[in-house]
Amino acid sequence: MGDSRRLLVVDDEAGVRSSLRRVLEADGYDVVEAGDGATALTMLQEQAFQVVISDQMMPGLSGVDFLKLVRVRHPQVVRIMLTGDRDPETTLRSINESEVYRFIRKPWNNRDLRTIVHFAFEVARLQEENQQLIELGRKQRDVRKKLVSETDPADIESELLLLAAEEAELLD
Repeated sequence: MGDSRRLLVVDDEAGVRSSLRRVLEADGYDVVEAGDGATALTMLQEQAFQVVISDQMMPGLSGVDFLKLVRVRHPQVVRIMLTGDRDPETTLRSINESEVYRFIRKPWNNRDLRTIVHFAFEVARLQEENQQLIELGRKQRDVRKKLVSETDPADIESELLLLAAEEAELLD
């Protein structure tokens, strides 16, 4: 991710997209807009985004269904639901099916919006860092296996180190 702070806003209302863009660009985010879920899915295939904010009530693909597809196809993208819908079923489906990070209720408070988006990018950064550490661990394990098999085929040295560590614990 580096310094990139790319956000995809998905809403069928141009005024809502424009308002979100204005607030978030003022905070230094790179905001890209989509008017519907199908267009947004295509954009996610072609461009990297760390966060997506989607409206719930859209023609064609609902926000819950769109975010569910994002979760499956792009699990690293942090998902936020934007909704004016007060039905608790929408909230439950969003949590259970789409695994949304947060909800933003319409009309939103700009300060709350900024806070939610700030922490969504922090979650995205930590997820990426975690993936990099997992990959580094795999590479180190593979190198260690290769070295052990060449110099100590029975892996005696690491077994002795493990036994020594266990004995040291017993003495404490």
